[in-house]
Formats: sequence, structure tokens, C-alpha cells
Amino acid sequence: MKFPANSILIIRMSGIGDVLWTTPLLANLRLAYPEAHIAYVVRSNSALVLENNPDVNELLLFEDERIRWQLGFLRRLRRERFDLSIDLICSPATAIQSVASGARTRIGFDFRVREKLYNHRLSAHDANAGHEVEFNLFVLGYMDIPVRTRDLVWRVSDDERTRAESSWHALGLPADVPVTGLIPTGGYPSKKWPLAHWIALTRHRDCADRRFVVFWGSDTERRDAQAIESESGGRAVAAPAGSLRDAAALMQRCSSVVGNDSGPTHIATALQLPVVTFYGPSDPRSQGPWSERARVLQIENVEERCCRRLDCPDPVCMTEIPPERAVRALLDLEQRHVNGRN
Repeated sequence: MKFPANSILIIRMSGIGDVLWTTPLLANLRLAYPEAHIAYVVRSNSALVLENNPDVNELLLFEDERIRWQLGFLRRLRRERFDLSIDLICSPATAIQSVASGARTRIGFDFRVREKLYNHRLSAHDANAGHEVEFNLFVLGYMDIPVRTRDLVWRVSDDERTRAESSWHALGLPADVPVTGLIPTGGYPSKKWPLAHWIALTRHRDCADRRFVVFWGSDTERRDAQAIESESGGRAVAAPAGSLRDAAALMQRCSSVVGNDSGPTHIATALQLPVVTFYGPSDPRSQGPWSERARVLQIENVEERCCRRLDCPDPVCMTEIPPERAVRALLDLEQRHVNGRN
């Protein structure tokens, strides 16, 4: 083995989708280091991605930006005395964490001055040739570790599955017709398909024999979910309040998902569901759904017409994707899934 290690530290302090995209790397590391203690530095609001993950032994939660708290966190890392650290984001803060870990082998990327804090530096240019998952897996080649799996990992627990079953019945969702999960959420307005389009999707004539469950997170999103429910002609219901992990367990029972570019939609791809998703400002080539069962919808000439601004006042890249197109994509994708085709 190129880098023997009994304890390994992974560092990725990012959002839900970013952390989820590291799970194939973790799975391959576990196969290469079956007995190693693998710890992961993650922001507390993204840690739920790694719950029940068999490839991680310890989550080190980064919970506070204040300098005093960070100094205490660095001392904690120092006490753990890792053999190997892999920094997948290479910010100034994470580069310092890598050094503080005490790891003799510190792997990172050649980002400006902070590259000097790693004793094994990889080319970010060479790694950044495709999807974020590929960027993360690039590390394995340097470590002489074969890539034996590329699947995202999200493990639904037995308790989560039981609660999802109860919620499913409480919502009156049937077992004998398709139920599609809708994810109209998103971090920025310019990345959201319009509310009127979601309503039109649920009322489409080709969806007459289908039911929908609408997922939400914030109070504003709850109101949107309730609006979709009230205008759907009895075809949609808003999901109950609960954690994102409970939402994922309920989502797993759906036959398909339609969603904006968001963390919950990426979770749907990890659950191996057929997914239709809308992309405007984000580039699906690097940040799109990591699944052969997903379909990305964009406007024509998106490169010329989309400004890529997250604060765009007129996001035509989202508003000009018609509900009819989403319905066609959904039905086609589900049929392919039933027939065993990608």
C-alpha cells in the first residue's frame, strides 16, 4: 500500500450535495483500509448525510466560526493524531486543520499559497475535468487505490423506514398508483422552477392517475407546498414536518422525483430513484445529478442565455422550462426504469 494508515481524516466543510458527492470516495477508502478509523470533518448542518454511513467511524462537527472555538477544535484534531489526512476543499481553514491533525501524510490540492501546507499536492486543474464526484475520486489514483464503486451512499435506518411508512399511510398515499415526490426547494430563487409550473405539473392531463407528495424545509417552502396541494385538484399532499433524513425515508417510497437543483434532489439520486431536475445557473456537468436514472432539463442555448447569476432578477433559464416538457421527461424516465433501461 502506498500510504499505510490506521487512522484517516477526511475534510469537506461544505453543503449537503458536496458532502454526498464524497461518499463514493469514502466507500473506496473503506475497501482499501477495512480496519482503519476514518473520521470526517463536516459542518453540523451537513453531517446528516453521513449518518448510518458504514464507511465513516467518527464525525467531527465544525459548529462555530469564532476564532476561540476554532482553536479548541484544532487542539481536538491534534489529540487524535491521524496518520493520513485528505483535504477535499483546501480552504485556508481546512488547510490548517490538515496540519493540526498531525498527519504525516497530508494530501491536498495546489490552491495558491495554502498548497504549501500539504506534503502531497495534487493538480486541481487535472482533477477538475468533470463532475465533483470525479474530482474527489481523483485522489484515489494518486494513492494507487482502484475505484471499485462510484455509487453515492445514503443509508435509511430501520427507525426512519418505520416512520416513513406511518407518514405514508397518514397522508393517504396509495400503494397501487405511481407517487412522485416534488422538491420545489432551493437555496436561491434563481435556481427554483416557478411555483405556477409545479401546480401545472400536478394538474397535467397525463398525471390524472398519479399522486404527488411535496417536500419542504423552511416556512416559506411549507407555504409553497401547501399552495401546490391546494391547487392540485386533490392530486398532491404536503409532506409532514420532520428532519431531512425522515423526508429522505419518505422519498424512498416514491416511484420517482422531480426537483430543483438542491440537496434533497441529490439525495433522491443517491436513493437510485428516477429523477427529473431543472438546471439554470449551476452547471450540471460538474454539479448535476450523479445517476444514470436522472434527466436534466435546461432551456435551449443555455450557455448564451443564462447569466449564471444566483441573484438574477429574471431567471428565464428556469421560467422557460415548460411543465409539459417536465411531464414528458418524467413519464419517459419512469418507463425506462420499469423496462430496466437507463
